[in-house]
This record gives sequence, structure tokens and C-alpha cells, in this order.
Amino acid sequence: MDAPLKKRGPTNTASVEANPYLSISDVTRCINDILASQLPQLLFRGEISQITVAQSGHLYFTLKDEGAQMSCVMWAGTARTLRFKPQAGMVVRCHGSASVYPQQGRLQVTVTRMVEDGEGDLQRRFQELKLRLEREGFFSPERKRPIPFLPRAVGIVTSKTGAVIHDMLVKIRERFPSMIVYLSESRVQGEGAALEIAAALKRLDDSGLVDVIIVARGGGSLEDLWAFNEEALVKAVFSCSTPIISGVGHEVDTTLCDLVADLRAPTPTAAAEICVPKVSDLLVRVAELERRLSDVDRWLKPRVQRVDELSARLNMRIAACIGEARVHLKAAEAILAGIRPDRVLHLFRTQIDSLHARLRQTGRASNKLLLGGLEALQIRLRTGSLRRVEGVHDIVRTLELRLKALSPQKVLERGFSIVSVGGRHVRSVSEVKVGELMDISIVDGVLSGTVSNVSDVSKEEGRWPKE
Repeated sequence: MDAPLKKRGPTNTASVEANPYLSISDVTRCINDILASQLPQLLFRGEISQITVAQSGHLYFTLKDEGAQMSCVMWAGTARTLRFKPQAGMVVRCHGSASVYPQQGRLQVTVTRMVEDGEGDLQRRFQELKLRLEREGFFSPERKRPIPFLPRAVGIVTSKTGAVIHDMLVKIRERFPSMIVYLSESRVQGEGAALEIAAALKRLDDSGLVDVIIVARGGGSLEDLWAFNEEALVKAVFSCSTPIISGVGHEVDTTLCDLVADLRAPTPTAAAEICVPKVSDLLVRVAELERRLSDVDRWLKPRVQRVDELSARLNMRIAACIGEARVHLKAAEAILAGIRPDRVLHLFRTQIDSLHARLRQTGRASNKLLLGGLEALQIRLRTGSLRRVEGVHDIVRTLELRLKALSPQKVLERGFSIVSVGGRHVRSVSEVKVGELMDISIVDGVLSGTVSNVSDVSKEEGRWPKE
């Protein structure tokens, strides 16, 4: 490996000395020989940041970690043996060999074996934030606003350098040359880019100069587009009062900014095409409307004629209804003319006299029935009341006798007494102390004295002391 590199081909000392420089093809071949001899097999692990499937079935992808990235290729025959579908964000373990792709002079690794190792950190964070914001209603279709058909002016948030802004302006000028466009510049990649995009978006929204805002960036890997997945930018888009079109990446790229925006465009150029109508189409439409307005005989006069026909039919119908009403009125007048008011009044008086007589007869009969019924009820009420009062007297007398038998006076008459100390009745010897004044109430008076001895007979052999 320390030997100097030499040009391949027939050994010709004079030729080598005359031209010591190798061709680029020779250099790449030498590097490939060195890699093949020194690194015949590589085992490595990384996260897929972007992947492309060619029509031939070959896989072209990039693996990365925190500090570097590496281009890889897997040929179609090997790719068909995979048991999973490689996607951006996956962490995989690979076997392969390194080489230099001569046409581009790029180092790449030909992968001969790949197994899934887990989900990448960025992809995991993307899914977690997406689920949380979705639960909070950031992506709800009900809150999305329609894009104005013909805005006064268009605002664009993107980098002022690069092909994105150029392609968008070309598309807008192509469709509507006089459309006013305001650019709010911001970085679209790297640390702090999300906050810059949010600030640029707020500047346009607060200005009141535009009717629609496009947030745009070209395609890239997941980490390249990560600024459009940060929560600060998602909340800025959500709180914006101006309708937002998200044109970030390519059609296969999906960011959280796409989901929260009022409309998602597959590319930045498509976003410019969506928000600005084509002048030629508008002119064709205006010309058609102008032609239809000028052609009054074709569409207006037939409608005027139709109105005249309907008016004539309406007048005929009104006249017919009036004629029918007049016939009914004359018939009613004839009926009224044949009626004599004196006969009607005589008939009503006869009916009233008959009803009055029947009412007087019914009143007298009712009075008799009511008087008889009241007398009978009065007798029954008096008899029942007397019986009830006698029963209550008997109950009261019985309760009185029972109450007297249980009164304290009767108890004292049977030989019992009531002991009290300090105004309270004594129920236990534990409530009395030696030397206290004691009152004993008996049937015919009160005895007073001093307690000289206290003994608890319940703790002795019997309840009461023996005689």
C-alpha cells in the first residue's frame, strides 16, 4: 500500500518517465483495488435518510448517523430477497463492500445483506409529535380555510437563494404577470430554521398585504426537512389568520407543516400554480360571459315571453275565481231572501219557554232530594261523633291509670327511695365519695346525712348483702 501508484498497461519505462500522471479512470481503478484488498467486507449500522427505487429494481439510498452519511446501493437481485420494505427513518444493519463509482467519482458501498434494526430517532420523534398534535386538533379538516380564487397579492416564505423561489416566480409570472408577490426571507434548513420560518410567516400575516401565503422548500432527506416538523413552526401555521399553502419537498415527502396547512401542494411550483389563476383562462371566461350578456335576443327575450305567458294565465285564473265567487254570493243572497225573521224569533222564544219550564221543575225536585239527604247525613254524623268521643274517653282513662301506676310517688309508696348528692340522682356507688352530703327521698319526706362509708356490693360474692 506504501508503494507509489503507477499507470497500468504495458511496462514502458520511457513512457512512464515521459508521462508520470495517471488518468482519472486509472486512479479510480487503483482505489477500488485497494478497497477490495484492504476492506473486502464491511459490517455497519445506520439510519436510512433517503431512498430511491429505480425502474430496474435497484435500491439507491443514504445511511447516516450523528456525524456522517454514506451513499449505498443494493442491486435488484439482492433487493428482491428482503423481507421488509426499506423506508426513510429506519435503522438497518448491513453487510457490504466499498468502492468508487467511476462516473461520479463518489464513494459508495454495495450492500449485499440488510436487516431491520429499529426505527430512527428522527422518525420516532416525528411520529410522537404527529400523534400528540393530532389529538389536540391541529390537523382537523374542519378548521382548514378555502384558498382565495384571485388573491390581491401572494406571500412566499422561503430562502431568497436557490431554484425554489426562481421556479415559483417564473410560474406565477407565467400564469398572472401582474400578480404582486412579497418574499419573506428565511433559512429553510439547519438549527434554528423553524423559528426563522415562523417569524417570517408572522411578518407576512401581520402585514395584511397578502391574501394567501406559501411556505416552500425543495426536496431533501428527513433531516433536511426537519425544520418543517418542529412544533414551533406547526403552531405558527396553526395560529396564522391568512390561508396557508404548504409546498415543502416533493410529492413523496410529508411534513407536519403539510398536515396543519390549509392546503398541501406536492411541490413548491405546484403551490404557485394552485394559488394564482391563469390569466388566459380568466380572459376566455370573461369573453364568454360578455358574449352571453350581449346576446340578449338568444336568452333574455325568450324568458320575457315566458313571463308574459304566465302573466296572462294568472289573469285568466283570477277572473275565473272571481266569477265562481259571484255565483256563490248570489246563491247565498237568494237563500237569505226566503228566510222570515219573525218566524225565526217565534221559534227561538218557544224553545226558550220550554227549557225554562223544564229547568224550574228540575230545580224543585233537586231541592227536595238535597234536603232529605242532608237530614240523613246530619243524623249519621251526630251518632258517629258521639261514639267516637266515648271511645276516646275510654282510652284516656286507661292511659291515666297506667301513668299513675308508673309515677315516682307510687314507687316511693311501695318502699323505695331516691338518693341524690349535690342535686343529682345517684345511680352507682362510684358517683358518691365519703364525706359528701346525701339526701334520701321517701314517700313522706326527705332524710339528709353525710356519707361515711362506700362499698361496692356487686364485686362481692352476691349482689345484695346477706341479712
